[in-house]
Amino acid sequence: MEKKYRLKMNLQLFAAEDPVNMTLEQALMGSDLLVYSRNLTINNEYLNPLLFPPKETSELTIDVIRSSAGRLPVMAQIAELGTEVEYGSREGLSGTRIEIPKIQRGRYMDERLVRLALQASSSFGLRPQEANQLRNEQLNDAQYAVDSINARKEWIAMQAVSNGAVTYNEGNVKIAVDWGYETAQKPVLTSTDRWSDYDNSTPITDIQGWVEERALKGIKLARSLTSRKILSHLLQNKSIRLQYFGNPSGSAQPPQLNRAQLNAVFDSLGLPQIAINDTQLRTEDKALTNGKVTYTTTRTFADSKFMLLPEGPLGNYLWAKTTEEMLAEIEAVQTGDMGIYVFRDVTKNPIRVRTAGVALSFPAFAWADSVVSATVI
Repeated sequence: MEKKYRLKMNLQLFAAEDPVNMTLEQALMGSDLLVYSRNLTINNEYLNPLLFPPKETSELTIDVIRSSAGRLPVMAQIAELGTEVEYGSREGLSGTRIEIPKIQRGRYMDERLVRLALQASSSFGLRPQEANQLRNEQLNDAQYAVDSINARKEWIAMQAVSNGAVTYNEGNVKIAVDWGYETAQKPVLTSTDRWSDYDNSTPITDIQGWVEERALKGIKLARSLTSRKILSHLLQNKSIRLQYFGNPSGSAQPPQLNRAQLNAVFDSLGLPQIAINDTQLRTEDKALTNGKVTYTTTRTFADSKFMLLPEGPLGNYLWAKTTEEMLAEIEAVQTGDMGIYVFRDVTKNPIRVRTAGVALSFPAFAWADSVVSATVI
Protein backbone atom coordinates (compact mmCIF):
# COMPACT_ATOMS: atom_id res chain seq x y z
CA MET A 1 0.00 0.00 0.00
CA GLU A 2 1.36 3.40 -1.01
CA LYS A 3 2.51 5.42 1.97
CA LYS A 4 1.14 8.94 2.28
CA TYR A 5 3.21 11.71 3.83
CA ARG A 6 1.19 14.43 5.44
CA LEU A 7 2.42 17.95 6.06
CA LYS A 8 0.99 20.04 8.85
CA MET A 9 0.97 23.60 7.51
CA ASN A 10 0.25 26.39 9.92
CA LEU A 11 -0.96 28.91 7.36
CA GLN A 12 -1.43 32.33 8.90
CA LEU A 13 -3.77 33.29 6.10
CA PHE A 14 -6.43 30.91 7.43
CA ALA A 15 -5.97 31.22 11.17
CA ALA A 16 -2.94 31.04 13.42
CA GLU A 17 -4.55 28.41 15.63
CA ASP A 18 -6.07 26.33 12.86
CA PRO A 19 -3.33 24.41 10.99
CA VAL A 20 -4.20 22.87 7.62
CA ASN A 21 -3.27 19.26 6.93
CA MET A 22 -2.55 18.28 3.35
CA THR A 23 -0.65 15.51 1.59
CA LEU A 24 2.58 16.32 -0.18
CA GLU A 25 1.04 15.29 -3.52
CA GLN A 26 -1.82 17.71 -2.96
CA ALA A 27 0.44 20.60 -2.00
CA LEU A 28 2.82 20.28 -4.92
CA MET A 29 1.62 21.59 -8.24
CA GLY A 30 4.44 20.12 -10.32
CA SER A 31 5.72 23.45 -11.64
CA ASP A 32 7.34 26.65 -10.49
CA LEU A 33 5.21 29.74 -10.16
CA LEU A 34 6.38 33.20 -11.11
CA VAL A 35 4.50 35.99 -9.38
CA TYR A 36 4.52 39.43 -10.96
CA SER A 37 2.87 42.47 -9.52
CA ARG A 38 2.87 46.10 -10.58
CA ASN A 39 2.32 48.13 -7.48
CA LEU A 40 1.49 51.75 -8.21
CA THR A 41 1.74 53.96 -5.17
CA ILE A 42 -1.61 55.66 -4.62
CA ASN A 43 -1.72 58.43 -2.05
CA ASN A 44 -5.10 57.79 -0.50
CA GLU A 45 -5.33 59.91 2.63
CA TYR A 46 -8.60 59.21 4.35
CA LEU A 47 -10.15 62.28 5.95
CA ASN A 48 -13.07 60.73 7.85
CA PRO A 49 -11.13 60.30 11.14
CA LEU A 50 -10.34 64.02 11.08
CA LEU A 51 -13.78 65.26 10.07
CA PHE A 52 -15.81 62.66 11.98
CA PRO A 53 -13.96 61.28 15.01
CA PRO A 54 -15.31 57.80 15.92
CA LYS A 55 -17.86 57.39 18.68
CA GLU A 56 -19.17 54.02 19.83
CA THR A 57 -22.86 53.44 20.44
CA SER A 58 -24.77 50.42 21.64
CA GLU A 59 -27.86 51.04 19.49
CA LEU A 60 -28.40 50.91 15.75
CA THR A 61 -31.11 53.59 15.79
CA ILE A 62 -29.93 56.88 17.24
CA ASP A 63 -31.78 60.15 17.67
CA VAL A 64 -29.25 62.94 17.18
CA ILE A 65 -30.40 66.16 18.85
CA ARG A 66 -28.72 69.46 18.05
CA SER A 67 -29.57 73.04 18.75
CA SER A 68 -30.83 75.09 15.83
CA ALA A 69 -30.01 78.28 17.75
CA GLY A 70 -27.89 80.87 16.02
CA ARG A 71 -24.26 81.13 17.04
CA LEU A 72 -24.49 84.89 17.58
CA PRO A 73 -25.50 86.03 21.08
CA VAL A 74 -28.85 87.74 21.68
CA MET A 75 -28.47 91.05 23.53
CA ALA A 76 -30.32 91.75 26.75
CA GLN A 77 -32.59 94.76 27.20
CA ILE A 78 -31.62 97.89 29.05
CA ALA A 79 -34.26 98.56 31.68
CA GLU A 80 -35.17 100.93 34.45
CA LEU A 81 -35.08 99.85 38.07
CA GLY A 82 -38.22 98.13 39.24
CA THR A 83 -39.30 96.90 35.81
CA GLU A 84 -40.07 93.31 34.97
CA VAL A 85 -37.50 91.13 33.19
CA GLU A 86 -38.31 90.42 29.55
CA TYR A 87 -37.93 86.73 28.78
CA GLY A 88 -36.62 85.63 25.39
CA SER A 89 -37.81 82.81 23.21
CA ARG A 90 -36.06 79.49 23.34
CA GLU A 91 -34.73 78.64 19.90
CA GLY A 92 -35.77 75.20 18.85
CA LEU A 93 -33.91 71.93 18.92
CA SER A 94 -33.81 69.82 15.79
CA GLY A 95 -33.46 66.06 15.67
CA THR A 96 -32.23 63.57 13.15
CA ARG A 97 -32.80 59.85 13.39
CA ILE A 98 -29.91 57.75 12.14
CA GLU A 99 -30.26 54.11 11.21
CA ILE A 100 -26.74 52.70 11.25
CA PRO A 101 -26.34 50.43 8.20
CA LYS A 102 -24.18 47.38 7.83
CA ILE A 103 -21.08 47.69 5.65
CA GLN A 104 -19.75 44.36 4.49
CA ARG A 105 -17.42 42.83 1.95
CA GLY A 106 -15.88 39.43 1.49
CA ARG A 107 -13.90 37.27 -0.86
CA TYR A 108 -13.47 33.55 -1.23
CA MET A 109 -10.78 31.16 -2.36
CA ASP A 110 -11.79 28.25 -4.50
CA GLU A 111 -9.78 25.02 -4.47
CA ARG A 112 -7.20 26.31 -6.92
CA LEU A 113 -6.36 29.32 -4.73
CA VAL A 114 -6.39 27.18 -1.59
CA ARG A 115 -3.70 25.05 -3.23
CA LEU A 116 -1.71 28.18 -4.07
CA ALA A 117 -1.99 29.37 -0.48
CA LEU A 118 -0.86 26.03 0.89
CA GLN A 119 1.99 25.94 -1.56
CA ALA A 120 3.07 29.42 -0.57
CA SER A 121 2.93 28.47 3.13
CA SER A 122 5.80 26.04 2.66
CA SER A 123 7.38 27.78 -0.37
CA PHE A 124 7.16 24.66 -2.56
CA GLY A 125 8.01 25.79 -6.07
CA LEU A 126 8.25 29.41 -5.00
CA ARG A 127 11.12 31.72 -4.27
CA PRO A 128 10.84 33.17 -0.73
CA GLN A 129 10.01 36.69 -1.92
CA GLU A 130 7.34 35.31 -4.25
CA ALA A 131 5.79 33.27 -1.45
CA ASN A 132 5.63 36.32 0.80
CA GLN A 133 4.15 38.46 -1.97
CA LEU A 134 1.53 35.85 -2.80
CA ARG A 135 0.45 35.57 0.84
CA ASN A 136 0.56 39.24 1.72
CA GLU A 137 -0.74 40.89 -1.44
CA GLN A 138 -2.76 38.40 -3.44
CA LEU A 139 -4.23 35.96 -0.91
CA ASN A 140 -4.70 38.11 2.19
CA ASP A 141 -8.48 38.18 2.04
CA ALA A 142 -8.81 39.39 5.64
CA GLN A 143 -6.94 42.60 4.88
CA TYR A 144 -8.90 42.94 1.64
CA ALA A 145 -12.13 42.96 3.66
CA VAL A 146 -10.82 45.57 6.12
CA ASP A 147 -9.55 47.80 3.31
CA SER A 148 -12.87 47.54 1.44
CA ILE A 149 -14.89 48.58 4.49
CA ASN A 150 -12.57 51.50 5.24
CA ALA A 151 -12.87 52.64 1.63
CA ARG A 152 -16.68 52.64 1.80
CA LYS A 153 -16.62 54.53 5.10
CA GLU A 154 -14.46 57.22 3.52
CA TRP A 155 -16.81 57.45 0.54
CA ILE A 156 -19.81 57.88 2.84
CA ALA A 157 -18.12 60.62 4.88
CA MET A 158 -16.97 62.63 1.86
CA GLN A 159 -20.32 62.28 0.10
CA ALA A 160 -21.93 63.73 3.23
CA VAL A 161 -19.57 66.73 3.29
CA SER A 162 -19.44 67.45 -0.43
CA ASN A 163 -23.14 66.89 -1.24
CA GLY A 164 -24.88 67.26 2.10
CA ALA A 165 -26.43 63.88 1.34
CA VAL A 166 -25.57 60.22 0.90
CA THR A 167 -27.38 58.32 -1.83
CA TYR A 168 -26.65 54.63 -2.36
CA ASN A 169 -28.53 52.26 -4.64
CA GLU A 170 -27.01 48.86 -5.34
CA GLY A 171 -28.83 45.57 -5.59
CA ASN A 172 -31.75 45.58 -3.19
CA VAL A 173 -30.17 48.14 -0.86
CA LYS A 174 -31.24 51.78 -1.11
CA ILE A 175 -30.01 54.46 1.28
CA ALA A 176 -30.91 58.14 1.02
CA VAL A 177 -29.86 60.50 3.79
CA ASP A 178 -30.14 64.27 3.30
CA TRP A 179 -28.75 66.79 5.80
CA GLY A 180 -30.56 69.64 4.09
CA TYR A 181 -27.88 71.95 2.74
CA GLU A 182 -29.32 75.39 2.08
CA THR A 183 -29.05 76.84 -1.42
CA ALA A 184 -26.34 79.22 -0.18
CA GLN A 185 -24.29 76.24 0.95
CA LYS A 186 -24.15 74.63 -2.49
CA PRO A 187 -23.62 77.41 -5.06
CA VAL A 188 -23.14 76.40 -8.69
CA LEU A 189 -21.12 78.67 -10.95
CA THR A 190 -22.16 79.08 -14.57
CA SER A 191 -20.89 80.65 -17.79
CA THR A 192 -17.80 82.86 -17.44
CA ASP A 193 -17.98 82.62 -13.63
CA ARG A 194 -16.67 79.05 -13.83
CA TRP A 195 -13.09 78.83 -12.62
CA SER A 196 -12.09 77.06 -15.81
CA ASP A 197 -12.44 80.47 -17.52
CA TYR A 198 -9.05 81.85 -16.52
CA ASP A 199 -9.56 85.29 -18.03
CA ASN A 200 -13.00 86.19 -16.70
CA SER A 201 -13.69 84.29 -13.49
CA THR A 202 -12.90 85.81 -10.09
CA PRO A 203 -12.44 82.98 -7.57
CA ILE A 204 -11.27 85.26 -4.77
CA THR A 205 -14.45 87.31 -4.98
CA ASP A 206 -16.51 84.10 -4.98
CA ILE A 207 -14.74 82.68 -1.92
CA GLN A 208 -14.95 85.97 -0.02
CA GLY A 209 -18.69 86.04 -0.67
CA TRP A 210 -19.20 82.49 0.62
CA VAL A 211 -17.08 83.13 3.71
CA GLU A 212 -18.95 86.34 4.48
CA GLU A 213 -22.37 84.73 4.01
CA ARG A 214 -21.60 82.10 6.67
CA ALA A 215 -19.91 84.69 8.91
CA LEU A 216 -23.22 86.59 9.12
CA LYS A 217 -24.61 83.44 10.78
CA GLY A 218 -21.72 83.27 13.25
CA ILE A 219 -19.88 80.52 11.34
CA LYS A 220 -16.17 80.93 10.66
CA LEU A 221 -14.93 78.97 7.65
CA ALA A 222 -11.29 78.21 8.37
CA ARG A 223 -10.37 75.38 5.96
CA SER A 224 -10.80 74.67 2.28
CA LEU A 225 -10.68 71.36 0.43
CA THR A 226 -10.70 70.69 -3.29
CA SER A 227 -9.22 68.57 -6.06
CA ARG A 228 -5.91 68.95 -7.87
CA LYS A 229 -7.91 69.84 -10.97
CA ILE A 230 -9.44 72.87 -9.26
CA LEU A 231 -6.05 73.82 -7.82
CA SER A 232 -4.66 73.87 -11.36
CA HIS A 233 -7.42 76.26 -12.44
CA LEU A 234 -6.67 78.57 -9.51
CA LEU A 235 -2.95 78.64 -10.30
CA GLN A 236 -3.73 79.76 -13.84
CA ASN A 237 -6.45 82.26 -13.01
CA LYS A 238 -5.60 85.71 -14.31
CA SER A 239 -7.24 87.71 -11.53
CA ILE A 240 -5.30 85.79 -8.86
CA ARG A 241 -2.03 86.12 -10.79
CA LEU A 242 -2.56 89.88 -10.97
CA GLN A 243 -3.33 89.92 -7.25
CA TYR A 244 0.10 88.42 -6.57
CA PHE A 245 2.29 90.05 -9.24
CA GLY A 246 0.44 93.36 -9.64
CA ASN A 247 -0.43 95.17 -12.88
CA PRO A 248 1.44 98.48 -13.15
CA SER A 249 1.00 98.64 -16.94
CA GLY A 250 -2.70 97.85 -16.93
CA SER A 251 -2.17 95.09 -19.47
CA ALA A 252 0.15 92.67 -17.68
CA GLN A 253 0.13 88.95 -18.39
CA PRO A 254 1.88 87.58 -15.28
CA PRO A 255 3.18 83.99 -15.15
CA GLN A 256 1.35 81.07 -13.63
CA LEU A 257 1.45 80.89 -9.85
CA ASN A 258 2.95 78.10 -7.83
CA ARG A 259 1.14 76.71 -4.82
CA ALA A 260 3.15 78.71 -2.27
CA GLN A 261 2.32 81.94 -4.12
CA LEU A 262 -1.38 81.02 -4.25
CA ASN A 263 -1.45 80.33 -0.52
CA ALA A 264 0.35 83.63 0.08
CA VAL A 265 -2.45 85.47 -1.74
CA PHE A 266 -5.12 83.64 0.27
CA ASP A 267 -3.27 84.24 3.52
CA SER A 268 -2.91 87.97 2.81
CA LEU A 269 -6.67 88.22 2.31
CA GLY A 270 -7.53 86.15 5.40
CA LEU A 271 -8.88 83.25 3.35
CA PRO A 272 -8.38 79.57 4.25
CA GLN A 273 -5.35 77.72 2.92
CA ILE A 274 -6.20 75.12 0.28
CA ALA A 275 -5.89 71.39 1.01
CA ILE A 276 -5.97 68.86 -1.82
CA ASN A 277 -7.57 65.43 -1.75
CA ASP A 278 -7.84 63.22 -4.81
CA THR A 279 -8.63 59.88 -3.17
CA GLN A 280 -9.77 57.32 -5.73
CA LEU A 281 -11.61 54.07 -5.08
CA ARG A 282 -13.06 51.24 -7.16
CA THR A 283 -16.34 49.39 -7.35
CA GLU A 284 -16.62 45.91 -8.80
CA ASP A 285 -19.01 45.79 -11.74
CA LYS A 286 -21.82 43.27 -11.46
CA ALA A 287 -21.72 42.27 -15.11
CA LEU A 288 -18.73 40.57 -16.69
CA THR A 289 -17.04 42.14 -19.71
CA ASN A 290 -15.87 39.54 -22.23
CA GLY A 291 -16.13 36.99 -19.45
CA LYS A 292 -13.89 38.97 -17.11
CA VAL A 293 -14.45 40.89 -13.91
CA THR A 294 -14.17 44.65 -14.42
CA TYR A 295 -13.99 47.60 -12.08
CA THR A 296 -15.12 51.21 -12.17
CA THR A 297 -12.90 53.90 -10.69
CA THR A 298 -14.63 56.60 -8.69
CA ARG A 299 -13.71 59.45 -6.38
CA THR A 300 -14.78 60.19 -2.83
CA PHE A 301 -16.08 63.57 -4.05
CA ALA A 302 -16.44 65.21 -7.46
CA ASP A 303 -13.35 66.96 -8.80
CA SER A 304 -15.55 69.98 -9.63
CA LYS A 305 -16.07 70.79 -5.92
CA PHE A 306 -14.51 73.51 -3.79
CA MET A 307 -15.43 73.12 -0.11
CA LEU A 308 -15.10 75.52 2.80
CA LEU A 309 -15.14 74.00 6.29
CA PRO A 310 -15.01 75.26 9.88
CA GLU A 311 -12.18 74.34 12.21
CA GLY A 312 -12.55 71.09 14.15
CA PRO A 313 -14.79 68.03 13.67
CA LEU A 314 -18.09 68.17 11.80
CA GLY A 315 -19.69 65.49 13.96
CA ASN A 316 -18.92 61.90 14.85
CA TYR A 317 -18.67 58.63 12.97
CA LEU A 318 -20.98 56.41 14.99
CA TRP A 319 -20.18 52.72 15.15
CA ALA A 320 -21.56 49.73 16.99
CA LYS A 321 -20.28 46.27 17.75
CA THR A 322 -21.40 43.84 15.05
CA THR A 323 -23.71 40.93 15.77
CA GLU A 324 -21.02 38.58 14.45
CA GLU A 325 -18.66 39.80 17.16
CA MET A 326 -21.34 39.30 19.80
CA LEU A 327 -21.73 35.64 18.82
CA ALA A 328 -19.00 33.75 20.63
CA GLU A 329 -18.91 30.93 18.08
CA ILE A 330 -17.86 33.28 15.27
CA GLU A 331 -14.16 33.85 15.89
CA ALA A 332 -12.30 36.79 14.40
CA VAL A 333 -9.33 36.31 12.11
CA GLN A 334 -8.71 40.04 11.98
CA THR A 335 -10.24 43.22 13.35
CA GLY A 336 -9.98 46.85 12.41
CA ASP A 337 -10.80 50.24 13.80
CA MET A 338 -14.36 51.17 14.71
CA GLY A 339 -15.57 47.61 15.18
CA ILE A 340 -14.59 46.08 11.84
CA TYR A 341 -14.88 42.32 12.32
CA VAL A 342 -13.45 39.73 9.95
CA PHE A 343 -14.27 36.03 10.15
CA ARG A 344 -13.78 32.99 7.98
CA ASP A 345 -15.42 29.65 7.25
CA VAL A 346 -14.31 26.65 5.21
CA THR A 347 -16.49 24.30 3.19
CA LYS A 348 -15.10 20.88 2.30
CA ASN A 349 -17.17 19.95 -0.72
CA PRO A 350 -16.43 21.90 -2.77
CA ILE A 351 -13.30 23.15 -1.03
CA ARG A 352 -13.79 26.85 -0.52
CA VAL A 353 -12.44 29.31 2.04
CA ARG A 354 -14.71 32.32 2.54
CA THR A 355 -13.56 35.45 4.35
CA ALA A 356 -16.03 38.18 5.28
CA GLY A 357 -15.66 41.55 6.95
CA VAL A 358 -18.54 43.46 8.55
CA ALA A 359 -18.99 46.81 10.28
CA LEU A 360 -21.83 48.96 11.56
CA SER A 361 -20.93 52.61 10.89
CA PHE A 362 -22.45 55.90 9.78
CA PRO A 363 -21.62 59.58 10.39
CA ALA A 364 -23.68 61.91 12.57
CA PHE A 365 -23.18 65.19 10.69
CA ALA A 366 -23.96 67.63 13.51
CA TRP A 367 -22.51 70.76 11.89
CA ALA A 368 -23.99 70.33 8.44
CA ASP A 369 -24.96 74.02 8.39
CA SER A 370 -21.29 75.01 8.69
CA VAL A 371 -20.09 73.83 5.27
CA VAL A 372 -20.08 75.44 1.84
CA SER A 373 -19.67 73.03 -1.08
CA ALA A 374 -19.51 74.91 -4.36
CA THR A 375 -19.52 73.45 -7.87
CA VAL A 376 -17.02 75.72 -9.59
CA ILE A 377 -16.48 74.18 -13.06
